[in-house]
This record gives sequence, C-alpha cells and structure tokens, in this order.
Amino acid sequence: MAISEVVKITSKGQMTLPVEIRKKLDLKKNDYVYVAGIGGIVVLKKVAELSLEDISKILQSLAKENSVTKGMLRRDIEKARDDLMRRGYVKASRTS
Repeated sequence: MAISEVVKITSKGQMTLPVEIRKKLDLKKNDYVYVAGIGGIVVLKKVAELSLEDISKILQSLAKENSVTKGMLRRDIEKARDDLMRRGYVKASRTS
C-alpha cells in the first residue's frame, strides 16, 4: 500500500520526507536519492538501489503518457549515474 502525505517546500527548495516513508524505504542520514520529474510526478529512488530495470518499470506508464521513450530514460539515468560516480557518491557496479 502506498504511503502519501503532504509536505511543504521551503524557500530553499528543501522538504522533509515523513518518517514513515523514510523507514519504509530505509532512508538514513547521508543517503543519496535519485530524483526524476516526469510530467507532474516527482519520483525518488535510493541511489544505492538504483537500477535501470527498476526505473524503467516504475516510470513506464508515466512515460507513455508523456511520450518519453525507454531510450530517453536510459540516457538520462546513465548520465546521472555517471555523474554520481565521477563525484564519488556511488561506486561502479558490475551489474546494471
């Protein structure tokens, strides 16, 4: 079952994820999340668990509604992953 709550965005663009959501997703202090905006939806995914297959499944129906192809998503995700690896936030993995 999905958990949903309303949160406020500060003047700096920050928000606090509700504790129930942080617990359910096992998000801890200093964890990183990947943020994607598709249409009017914002999707967060823990970077340590980010896989192209997961992202593809989650966003497939939203992408169809917004004429976004898997190739477009794959390029954006790979670009974000490469950038995070370059910055040292995540290590390269052997499986994708």
